[in-house]
Amino acid sequence: MADKSNSIYMRCGKSVNELVMRLGNRQYEEINIIISNADKTKKMPQTNPFLVQDFIKKSINRHQSIDNMRHTRQGKIQFTTKDPICAVQLLSLTKFMDTDVSTDVIWENISARFLITDIPTTTPLEELANEIQDKNDCLVVELRRFVKLNSNKVISPVLITILGTTVPETIKLWFITQRTQPFVDRPRQCNKCFVFTHGTRTCDKTNICFCCGGDHIGPCQQPPKCVNCSGSHNAKSQSCPVYIQEQKILELKCHNHITIDEARRIFRQKNAKYAVSVKTLPVIPNIEESLNAKFENLLEAVNDRFEQQMQLFADMLQKSMNCIMQNFFKLLEQSVDPSLSPARKKKLLSKFNQISSTLSTWDAGGSSEAEQMSLS
Repeated sequence: MADKSNSIYMRCGKSVNELVMRLGNRQYEEINIIISNADKTKKMPQTNPFLVQDFIKKSINRHQSIDNMRHTRQGKIQFTTKDPICAVQLLSLTKFMDTDVSTDVIWENISARFLITDIPTTTPLEELANEIQDKNDCLVVELRRFVKLNSNKVISPVLITILGTTVPETIKLWFITQRTQPFVDRPRQCNKCFVFTHGTRTCDKTNICFCCGGDHIGPCQQPPKCVNCSGSHNAKSQSCPVYIQEQKILELKCHNHITIDEARRIFRQKNAKYAVSVKTLPVIPNIEESLNAKFENLLEAVNDRFEQQMQLFADMLQKSMNCIMQNFFKLLEQSVDPSLSPARKKKLLSKFNQISSTLSTWDAGGSSEAEQMSLS
């Protein structure tokens, strides 16, 4: 990795092998090494796995640390390991069996990116990188500034790529502690066919109109139609469901430090599981009729319960009134008896007052005082 520095971009001067060796004290899940044919127009040959194993055992003395090997859809070979030394030995290969090869590491698995703001645009990126590494436990791999849209003016935020997958919450710069901001790429779109699965340089299709998807010259006179979702909007619309899906895939990629292909695979698996779950749900032909029927059943149950409670209330009221009236008549009978003594009449007057108080404080549960009243 040659040292490359200018006003908007800088990459550290350490080699890939040296950076991988420094992973020993950094947090990461796995190291993925890509082996490609040195002739970019050709793919790696599909060779007998036993012969590949024999070659790897002879070439890589830490081959026991290799966790997986697979052929990619791009015609390359990917080795996965957790051992930095084994990864460096794989990176050092110049020949794979009888094929001249080039090697590289998948940086998404071993690096993290974040933004810092309020950095003067006049600050050289090399000076900024040295300051970050001196004051913080970070090894800077790459720095990149942003250019204002439709102009060459550099703006303040700086995108920082560090070795390891742990993003610090804050970093210290020139005695100032700054909070870092997570960074997620925007979906990248081919400017020829306007799909999201490849870039413009690798596209072998003809140019089409991003508005209607047709092949014509001059201003578009057709209604907008998206080539990705067939919706009534142009292919660059950020409200397109495919654009939104790509944004979610990029968030998955950045948060889990995986490649875009791996993120797409995981996203599709999750969507497939959700689709299967939805298919297993009972089909409701008319949800409005179903809700109305459920509401009517609920209302009927509430009415039945209310009628039951009212009947209980009426029964308790009748019972309480019967007790009160029985005691009242007994008191009347006793009050007209001429043989009663003054003390007895005074006691009867107290009973009348008690019945009156019972009637005024009677509640929905009935009065127990009237039933327990003794006339003896």
